[in-house]
Amino acid sequence: MAIDEKKNRRVSEHYVRYHIETKETPPLANLPSKFKIRRLNNCLDVGECAEVSIYEVHKMMAEKKISEPIEDRCRGCFLCYLRCPENAIIMQMNPEFKKLGNSYFTPERMETIYFEAETGRVPVSGTGYGGPFSGKGFDGMWFDFSEIVRPTRDGIHGREYISTSVDLGRKPAYLQFSKDGRLLSDSPRTIEIPIPMILDAPLACGNKENLLLSLAKAATKLETFAIVDARDYSSDLLPFKSNLIPRIRADEVDQFADLTGISRIVEVDFKNDYDAMDPIENVRRRNPSALISSRFPYDERSCEQTEALVKIGSDIAHYYVEEEIVEKDPDILKRAIQSVHSYLVDRNIRDSITLVHGGGIAEVAHVSKSMIVGADVVSVGLAYQIALGCRVCYGDKHASDCRMGVKAEETELAIQRITNLMGSWRDQLLEVLGGMGLREVRRQRGEIGRAIFHEDLEKRIFGGGE
Repeated sequence: MAIDEKKNRRVSEHYVRYHIETKETPPLANLPSKFKIRRLNNCLDVGECAEVSIYEVHKMMAEKKISEPIEDRCRGCFLCYLRCPENAIIMQMNPEFKKLGNSYFTPERMETIYFEAETGRVPVSGTGYGGPFSGKGFDGMWFDFSEIVRPTRDGIHGREYISTSVDLGRKPAYLQFSKDGRLLSDSPRTIEIPIPMILDAPLACGNKENLLLSLAKAATKLETFAIVDARDYSSDLLPFKSNLIPRIRADEVDQFADLTGISRIVEVDFKNDYDAMDPIENVRRRNPSALISSRFPYDERSCEQTEALVKIGSDIAHYYVEEEIVEKDPDILKRAIQSVHSYLVDRNIRDSITLVHGGGIAEVAHVSKSMIVGADVVSVGLAYQIALGCRVCYGDKHASDCRMGVKAEETELAIQRITNLMGSWRDQLLEVLGGMGLREVRRQRGEIGRAIFHEDLEKRIFGGGE
């Protein structure tokens, strides 16, 4: 018994639980305050508002006068408004706040991203969630927590560890061993990352070198990967090459032979129609140990394209939907992921390739929902750029009036804000997994029984007729 205790103690000494270190980090560019607060002339400086203002929107100054409201701190609890004995406080929604974002990346979603990137904490609404309870895209998909057996004894961060690790790369259908126990099959070429999220390449902007350096350092800190356009890859990024994925256009693979040789994963971008076999074979020849990711925009040919990628040796299929398309048709997200996943399952080749989904990832619920309908991993792009100041830009570069950009002295702030955002999202992911009674995120993939689809529920209750 004593020997077993010593052995267990040695094992525990070498075991380190994955943890994302977060800390308060100010924004690089402020959002307009959500509320406009005005104090009328009939204010008597009684101080009731300062007494109830837990966020210190109102403060009593030394000369017994109430300071001007600090609108950026307001969380809309309305306690100051309700407690004012003279009804001297007026609160209204800020018109500038309502102009933020678009119909998909709404002002409220942007505000939540800012909170997560600033604090690293799970956002909580004090008045509860008021809806809407259905909508397009992921908003019409609800988590089903009905199968939970019991809550954990000491919380999701306690002794009952929940794994958020996933594997990148193809997994063999079976392994062959010799009679003496030697492995005869080729060893699986996979890379494990501790969260099911990688950081997508940013849009072009001012001070992009600082942004890419921040992205590389954040990915290294998080132990995941960041994608970088090969044309933007500089010597400053080389120390972080183990956590970087160079993205190379299919017709430019020969130009980046050195970069291909030092990377653990290489992404070939097939944005324009191009024969996939030659570039993939080219990368494989230059670096046999590297995983190859193939990037395509989602369209009606995507299922067949993915099957072809499996046959020619691609390890990862990175399909994406342009953010502009997502705004117009959010339902395309579920269709895109589920169609490719189901197609591969029907052909018994699902584990032969890792499916990475990109586009429309605005909150952590979208990570889980992407996996439930079939993705292995998601690539986060616009969300972390919003955390750094973007006002929701589309295309190849940020708009000229966008406040996106990282100055040299802001690099550490940018690293921490990206880290905080991913830390908050992982904690929320743990909550979802705990609610489902799952102990590892891999089990979410393709588990559509873990979700309720609004359109299916409507048909079941009201019928599918006209």
